[in-house]
Amino acid sequence: MEDDPKAAVAARYDALFFDLDGVLYRGDQVIAGAAEALAAIGEFGIPRLFLSNNSSRTPDEVAAKLTGLGFEARPRDVVTSALATASFLEREGQADATAYVIGEQGIREALGSVGIQILDGDPARTDLVVIGLDRSVDYGKLRTASLLVERGARLVATNADPSLPAPDGLWPGAGALVAAVAATTGVTPVVIGKPARPMFEAAAQATGARRPLVVGDRLDTDIRGADAMGWDSLLVLTGATRPPDLLTADETPTYVAAGLSALTTAVPPARFRPAWPEEADAIEELLRSGGLSADGVRSRIPSTIVSASDDLNAGPDATACLEVVGDRGTTEAEAEAETILRSVAVRKEHRRTGLGTLAVASAVRESRRLGLGALTLFTVSASVFFEHLGFRRAARDELPEAVRTSRHATEECAQAAVPMRLKLRSRTAQN
Repeated sequence: MEDDPKAAVAARYDALFFDLDGVLYRGDQVIAGAAEALAAIGEFGIPRLFLSNNSSRTPDEVAAKLTGLGFEARPRDVVTSALATASFLEREGQADATAYVIGEQGIREALGSVGIQILDGDPARTDLVVIGLDRSVDYGKLRTASLLVERGARLVATNADPSLPAPDGLWPGAGALVAAVAATTGVTPVVIGKPARPMFEAAAQATGARRPLVVGDRLDTDIRGADAMGWDSLLVLTGATRPPDLLTADETPTYVAAGLSALTTAVPPARFRPAWPEEADAIEELLRSGGLSADGVRSRIPSTIVSASDDLNAGPDATACLEVVGDRGTTEAEAEAETILRSVAVRKEHRRTGLGTLAVASAVRESRRLGLGALTLFTVSASVFFEHLGFRRAARDELPEAVRTSRHATEECAQAAVPMRLKLRSRTAQN
């Protein structure tokens, strides 16, 4: 841990919200270093919660599993999508409602704890149809749920996860069951679990947190949910997400790391924004410190991004530049523009902290926003790093003419520099 604990990532927040599977453990195996990291963080005295989209388990069961794996956890430290569902319905004034439930013990106990009456069998009507993970579901339950929704019941999903990771593969998750009823009735469910807001609101309410950090292994739930709440996030690469996934996501985490030990270090947050003209000198210095050319930096400020504090004297922690070459044309068919990713640099003391990865991810995200189809870069010594992110080596004579004849390719890059390409999908294409 750093000499000054106050500089650690965890110390910057008033609560820590942890995902479970893929962050602390995989199945019944503890992820290396996770228990040690949480024990070290415990010395900071920061409130922490364990968030689970699984509605089938009670907080007692979740806490018991964590304790059995070597983590310090109490039932009150756990927020499941079942608890968040019950809390949401109570806030909505439906604590005295009736509910038909497809789900297991976790959701049934949570709903009962706030006074919701659970109807079994084949009721003619009900106020709510609540669906969570149910490993004993059959056609009859789905039929009854669909009929009740058609008759006016409100459809509530504990979460929308389509699959459940299991030792032998993927099993249907709560989202798959919800999808059957939604497709039958044409009704859009209210979703509670990550990445929806109610799950995070329940966590904030439980801790009183106003600036929490969300820690997870999935971009589509943990990071997307944190982003929607305006919260910072740490993506750990111990579960579902691989580095290339960062280059196709619309959300970028504040931190990315190999594991939870990053919480005890002084990694700076990645807050990329357009560079300011008055930062040109500092950007030039940053590039030179990384062995990169600083020529032409001032002319490229409009296409440069930096991650930096508001203190100009501190200088940027990282930077990257997107240089558009060729003719953009007036129509998509006429466009011959290409994008060159260049000047990716990180301050020496922050290298190997994930900040370079997030610099590239932020630049690629901007390229996709602009609707550009591919990205090219030239590197002398970082080809392995870029291959790890999904870039592929290319022969110079195979590069698009706009790139091949650009000043960057012909004058600024050494012939030993390796050209690398990444195909992009624009937001328009994705939609």
